[in-house]
Amino acid sequence: MAALGPVWGRRFSLLQRALPCPFPLLPNSPELLPGHPPTLCRLPGAPWRFQQLRGKARGNEYQPNNRKRKKTHGWIRRISTPGGIAVILRRMLKGRKSLSH
Repeated sequence: MAALGPVWGRRFSLLQRALPCPFPLLPNSPELLPGHPPTLCRLPGAPWRFQQLRGKARGNEYQPNNRKRKKTHGWIRRISTPGGIAVILRRMLKGRKSLSH
């Protein structure tokens, strides 16, 4: 197990030098060195630093609103566009009891 450490470290550093920077570099940042292209990251671990950003909790996407439901999925909205008519016809052919809201 100890023999894998240095090998992984070398591979990691090679990857780190070869990958382009996923975020723009600031003009007075220390990684802009003279003679080096500004597309490569000079900070250790920079491509992986911003991979996991915490955001809003999932699972609360559906907030029911009858007006929005009817305006989005209602009969008038469906019948007013060719795509909506196709949706209603597919549901009729399938034998759905309810064709739209």
